[in-house]
Amino acid sequence: MENLLFDRDFLRKLEQMAFLMKKSMAGRYSGQHRSPRKGQSVEFADYRSYVQGDDWRQVDWNAYARLERLFVKLFMEEQDLALYLLIDTSGSMGWRDGAKLRLAKQLAGSLAYLALVNTEQVSAAALGPGLTGYLPLQRGKAAVGRVWRFLEQLDGAGDTDLNASLRQAGRIIKRPGIAVLISDFLSPSGYHEGLKYLQHLGQQVVVLHILAAGEREPELMGNFRLVDCENGEAREVSITPMLLQAYRDRFREFVNELRRFCLNREIAYHTIGAEENPEDIVLRSLRSIGVLG
Repeated sequence: MENLLFDRDFLRKLEQMAFLMKKSMAGRYSGQHRSPRKGQSVEFADYRSYVQGDDWRQVDWNAYARLERLFVKLFMEEQDLALYLLIDTSGSMGWRDGAKLRLAKQLAGSLAYLALVNTEQVSAAALGPGLTGYLPLQRGKAAVGRVWRFLEQLDGAGDTDLNASLRQAGRIIKRPGIAVLISDFLSPSGYHEGLKYLQHLGQQVVVLHILAAGEREPELMGNFRLVDCENGEAREVSITPMLLQAYRDRFREFVNELRRFCLNREIAYHTIGAEENPEDIVLRSLRSIGVLG
């Protein structure tokens, strides 16, 4: 698992962090995040009127003495978080030396470790033309190795259909939580419906948009035969300064459109260069966009 070996100091720093929730999530176990489900833990939440069958031990007798009405005390339960790691494993993620997919696995491995050491639950899925692999929800620090092994065996190949693969990922998303999508978003079918569907499933969505330097600023000039790394389609092109500028303009528009879409739907978004250090991304960038604290 050479790609997912992390510096011990980095892991210690991760253990001091936590996911920031924009809204309460309902869980099943005692964990680190507050759920709106009312229970019998220590933090008082609200009152409601007594109805027949309620537990008399939860009646506020002080309120009854003042108001001569029966009220039941409600409490907030601390609940665990469900973290869903959705990794694009298409051919474009494995392009050239596979730097984009390698970084995606490192980021997913870091976030999985952070969640599992904080008693949260973690699931992971590989996305291509559909859902090409998944790991059900795991819990506890002992599960770190299982998640890392799943991530390590992911390979970048094949077509991309983010809308279809995110739809299929719905079968592993059993409860509200945080869904982190790590992708280059080079999906001919688009991504809008897939991201909307994640939100429909009650997910707080985080988009990590990974781009290679050669995609952001290609250094090509002259005649080339370009081959699509996903479907093998080839095209003869003559790259001129004018064509290169048109590409830069279109690429900038592509990135800005995704950023605007995420902003309008309150989806956390961050653009990442494939050459960036994963520790810097987790410890600094994800804090700056309000994902971690």
